[in-house]
Amino acid sequence: MNITEIMNTIRDNASEMYRQRIPEATQNNIESVQESMCDPNNAVVVNEFMNTLLNMIIKQVIHAKLFSNPLKALKKGKKPLGDTIEEIYNNFIKAEVYDQTGANLLQRKLPDTKTVFHRMNRQDKYKVTVSPEELFKAFSSWDRLQTYIGNIINTLYNSSELDEFVLTKQLLKQAYDNKAIKVVDVPDPLLGDTEGKQFIRIVKTVSGDMVFPNSNNNAYLTAQDKDDKPIITFSRKNEQVLIIDNPTNVSVDINVLASIFNMSVAEFNDTKKIVIDAFPDPDVRAALVDEAFFQIYDDLFMFKRWENPEGLYDNYYLHVWQTLAYSPLVNAVIFKVQGSDQDEDALVEEFDVTLSAPTGVSLSNKNTKVEEGTFYSTKLKGIKSGDTVAVTMGIETVEEVETPIDITDTAYDSTTKTVTVDIVTDDITITVTRA
Repeated sequence: MNITEIMNTIRDNASEMYRQRIPEATQNNIESVQESMCDPNNAVVVNEFMNTLLNMIIKQVIHAKLFSNPLKALKKGKKPLGDTIEEIYNNFIKAEVYDQTGANLLQRKLPDTKTVFHRMNRQDKYKVTVSPEELFKAFSSWDRLQTYIGNIINTLYNSSELDEFVLTKQLLKQAYDNKAIKVVDVPDPLLGDTEGKQFIRIVKTVSGDMVFPNSNNNAYLTAQDKDDKPIITFSRKNEQVLIIDNPTNVSVDINVLASIFNMSVAEFNDTKKIVIDAFPDPDVRAALVDEAFFQIYDDLFMFKRWENPEGLYDNYYLHVWQTLAYSPLVNAVIFKVQGSDQDEDALVEEFDVTLSAPTGVSLSNKNTKVEEGTFYSTKLKGIKSGDTVAVTMGIETVEEVETPIDITDTAYDSTTKTVTVDIVTDDITITVTRA
């Protein structure tokens, strides 16, 4: 539907006053429509036009360049009424030895049921202002009007889509930080063909293992500390999704990857492989997850307009509410580059992460061990105004006096309360001092 058809659809469904004052749009009467729209006596119908137009176009999505979240296919749709999703998994049951006496006939045997709740955790608002002057200028041609309106929609919609994409990727990082996803070390496929082939072999092995019921590829036990019974589960090939970053996708043999899923390259690219720009953790090259791992639901997607008669402009709002969560009840694995030897001692060591802080302060990243040569990041929770944060890594010795090496300036962002170490070379200590 082009812009003149949209104009006439609005007119056909508008008020009688609108139809009387705004002429039917044709390819040759843009000046007449503009003149009618710019007439101060028609201010009421201009408001009717803009309100209907933007609501209509945001649904039709007229655009020149619209961004779409690459991971959108993993969303679960609109959430049912209410703000909580209850995810339930009934675990496999162990066999019991046959007892011919029937002594346990009346004994209860409750199923091993695992339950996780997901609640709405995104309530974002996107705002753009439109003035009559800008609208009237856009009426110089139908193409310019369509571009102007399309840019308004793109500004709102693209902003929301980009945020959704970033938040979806961040779920993998949150799962890693909370030990809710299995981690498999791989050689870096970006280094060459040999490493690329080894990487594919490991992915193929994990994918094949997911098909069989086991607890090898699920991190339920480490994701929580209240239940000591592992989840036995499986993921069929058609339920597995490979998320891979763009450099790795370019480096490895796509034909071999497709063969893992018994698909042609075209089928594999369309259904089982999702390419993203990069993972939040730069050491991660890919993730193989059950399609149920991402628990993402739309709670609200609403477009609203507010007119400011004093300032002679309209504000348009896009409200996006969502539930963004991951499931610890299904198979999920990330493939992470192995640490590298930074001190040339022929060993890739494992270092401690230690928090020294007042009660109530904690780290979002639950990992207390991190490999040499890898990336580390965590958010500080419970920080109060006036708290001082210091980050050290390793020890330096000067005249036989050992002093922790302060890396706070480069490692700590006080705005986001995030500690980030690009390359770990020693033990990390995070100290929070309360005034």
